[in-house]
Amino acid sequence: MGKKIWITLCILCLFVPLWAQSDPIFLQQTTNRGIINPAVAGKGGDINAAVGLREQWVGFPGPSTQVINASGFIRQIRSGIGINWINDHFGPQKSQNLKLNYAYYIPFEEKAFLSLGLGMGILRETYDESDFFPQDPDDDVLTYTRSSKTLPDFDFGLEFDTRFFEVGGSVTHLARSADKEDLLSPGRNIFAYTRFKIPMDSHWDFIPGFTWFNSKKMNTYELIAGFRYENNITVNLIYRSPMTTGIAFGINVYKGLRLSYSFDYGFNDMSGYNDGSHELFISYNVPINTTYVRSRLRFFKWKMF
Repeated sequence: MGKKIWITLCILCLFVPLWAQSDPIFLQQTTNRGIINPAVAGKGGDINAAVGLREQWVGFPGPSTQVINASGFIRQIRSGIGINWINDHFGPQKSQNLKLNYAYYIPFEEKAFLSLGLGMGILRETYDESDFFPQDPDDDVLTYTRSSKTLPDFDFGLEFDTRFFEVGGSVTHLARSADKEDLLSPGRNIFAYTRFKIPMDSHWDFIPGFTWFNSKKMNTYELIAGFRYENNITVNLIYRSPMTTGIAFGINVYKGLRLSYSFDYGFNDMSGYNDGSHELFISYNVPINTTYVRSRLRFFKWKMF
């Protein structure tokens, strides 16, 4: 019991400020951007569906995130429609976020396009100490707090694409103030990212990327060195501040079916008590409007994980 209490106290000291941050940070977020940016809904003209799982800090009970993301493109109105569901469990805090996304695409001389997106939904936050803190059945004094709140939730995002360059950003929880967040009411979060495609030869592309995430006073940076083989196999080497490294693999299993896996490990005071974090994503693409999109809007399809 003493070791468990000591570990819990360490987690409290280090990570209580993050519990109000309801947006989980995925190692593969630049390639699963529909989770954080509504402007990506329907991109590429396909019908896309993905299921993801992130197991955070293997060795500790509790921290995990499940994701379902789906979207499609409606060519008559040049728009994308999508849906996101995120179930996040971190310590005593649980978040369920269900959101509908809409994106409108604006082409520029068939060489680039800009997409503007809006996400609308609900966010339910629950704080339950009894699900995390060490419990002692012989202690008649110790009590646990449990509370929950359901809030309307809105996101806004944009993304600009050319054949070899991509830049985008989003703001989540627009209805909230960045300075008034608490355990049951998250503040605004800001994401920004960019990446380039640099052909190496007729088979390989080098795709470096950068992501920035801000939640109140916390800033997180992510550097990615990606390698892609004929749109079928990808390998991403990743560094995230502070002191987290990771690697991600992706492969086309069969036609539109894709499988991706990543592992990251943080070199900090808690690294001796966990075995890193794992992510697994399974996605499927149906190329309904690919011909139309390529000929009319010139969508740049990254096809990477």
